[in-house]
Amino acid sequence: MNVNTIIRPLERFLEDHGKQVGLLVLIPLFLFLWLPIIVVALMSFSDSVLTFPPENLTLEFYHIFVENSQARSAIFTSLQVSAVATPIAVALAIMYSYAFAKYDFPGKGVITVLIALPLIVPLIVVGIALTLLFGMLGGSGSYWEVVIAHIVRILPFAALIILPSFLSFDTTLEEASKDLGANSITTFRRVTLPNILPGVVAGGLLAFTISFNEFVYTYFVRGTGMETLPVYLWGRIEHTMTPEINVISIVFLAVAVLMVALAVIITDVERITIR
Repeated sequence: MNVNTIIRPLERFLEDHGKQVGLLVLIPLFLFLWLPIIVVALMSFSDSVLTFPPENLTLEFYHIFVENSQARSAIFTSLQVSAVATPIAVALAIMYSYAFAKYDFPGKGVITVLIALPLIVPLIVVGIALTLLFGMLGGSGSYWEVVIAHIVRILPFAALIILPSFLSFDTTLEEASKDLGANSITTFRRVTLPNILPGVVAGGLLAFTISFNEFVYTYFVRGTGMETLPVYLWGRIEHTMTPEINVISIVFLAVAVLMVALAVIITDVERITIR
C-alpha cells in the first residue's frame, strides 16, 4: 500500500477539522491537569477530609490555619529560605549565562552539565548526597545548609530561563556602548542588564516558587528544629488527615499563581518566549 494514500486523506482531514481535533485533545488534557487542583480547592472548604463532594462548606479550617502559630512559623521559614536562596541562584545564573554566551573556555560543557544535573538526577539521590556532604563537613542541618540545598535545586531553572535572554541579546549594543567610552561594568549595568531584565525577573520568580515549594532537599538537609511549610504539611499528613491539609495546598497554589501573574505583569512574556 502506498503511504501517500494514507497520509494525504489524513492531511486533508486535519486541514478541515484541525481546530476541532485540537480542542478534543486539549480539553481532556486540561481536565487531567486541573481537576485534581479543583477538587483540592473545593475540599479546603469541607468539614471532612474524606467526603467529596463536600456535604457542608465551612471556613473553619482557614481560621485554624491562620491561627496556627506552627503553620505561620513554617511559612515564615520558607520565605526566609526562598528570599535568600533566590537572589543568590539568580546571580549565579546570570554569571553562568553571561560567560556561556560570550566566551569559549575549557570545561564549558562540563560546567553546563553540572548545572543541569539536578534536573536529571532523582531528587532523593541529590538529597542524600547533600546530607552526606554536609555531614562530612561537620554540618548540623543549619539554616545556611538548607539555603545551599535550595540554591542547588533552583539554579538550573533560573539558568534555563536567563540563558536564552543572553543568547538572543544584540551584542552590537554593547559594542556601541564601549565605542562611546563606557567600560565593561558600565556597559553591563546600563545596556546589557536592562535588555535581559525580563528574563532575569522571570527566572527569579520561577526559582522563588520552586524554592518555596521544595520538600525533598529540605527534608534531608534540615535540622530537627527547622520546619518549612512543605515539611510542616508532610508532618500533618503523617500524623493526622484533616481539611487543614487542603488549606495548605491552596497556599502553595496561591503562591505559584501569584508568581506567574507577577511574571506576566512585570515582564514581556512574548519577548522571552518568542524569538
